[in-house]
Amino acid sequence: MVHNRMDGNSFTFFIGMNGSGKSYAMLKRSEILGKDPQDNYGSLFDPDHLENHIFFDRQDLQNKIAELEKMPSFKVRGYILNLDEAQMSTNAKQWNDRDILEFSKEMTSIRSSRFSISLNMPTYKMITTDLRQLGTYICEMYPPGRIDRVNGIAYAKLHLLELKPFLGEVWRHRPFISFRCDNPITGLPQSHGGLLSEFSWDMPSVTVRRNYERLKKDFRKMRSEKLATKNNEKEVKVSNSKRSIPELVALLKGKEEMLKDSKGNIVSNRVSAVLGIGKDKAQVVRSYMMGIAL
Repeated sequence: MVHNRMDGNSFTFFIGMNGSGKSYAMLKRSEILGKDPQDNYGSLFDPDHLENHIFFDRQDLQNKIAELEKMPSFKVRGYILNLDEAQMSTNAKQWNDRDILEFSKEMTSIRSSRFSISLNMPTYKMITTDLRQLGTYICEMYPPGRIDRVNGIAYAKLHLLELKPFLGEVWRHRPFISFRCDNPITGLPQSHGGLLSEFSWDMPSVTVRRNYERLKKDFRKMRSEKLATKNNEKEVKVSNSKRSIPELVALLKGKEEMLKDSKGNIVSNRVSAVLGIGKDKAQVVRSYMMGIAL
């Protein structure tokens, strides 16, 4: 599950109910990989600069990947990247969106870069099929009621993913753990093994948790501001659609030049875009303005 980070090229999905600890488990995995004693700590995961490793929007992740791919491959091999709440920016219901298609294509073509990428979402099928087919592991978190809140431990089970190319299906199976020991009676070596039933996640460090909560709060604030601005624009458009033609003409006073084409004629499409009204009403406004000009 931890994966040799210098092998890179792993896609790990953390799934579970809200509050099940999937984000913290994803960050804990990043910390474990970041403490490889064979490398300089912080080169591939730096808790003090968590903004380089966890993202809340696919575009920010794409920008970081583009930045890393300009660097020598040996310096970024196994670099740790996390996309939090992936269902928000790579939702399966929007699979035919141009930006999401572009993101999926890019994810399928960065194998040579060998990044260690993790995504979390409530359910596995919330993200696009293309992304699901890239998976290496699924870490399925147990419900919030199973969390040991006194000791800060969350429990999960692991699925290994295997893509069947001809079928286009992703099969999953539980890992088989085996070990050798000496028989206490005969003293002869013997093997024991079985399916891994569950394993636990400790809390990430205080530094990581604090930086994560700060980044998440900042992102939500920015998202709320964008949503408020978008709603205000919608309200303006609705109010403009109820205004009379003379009122709309008055709103365009001083903006005549931006409404004209190269021949000096007012274009109804530009009127529609500026006022946020329908094309038919924009045509009436244009005719009214041209009549005033005449």
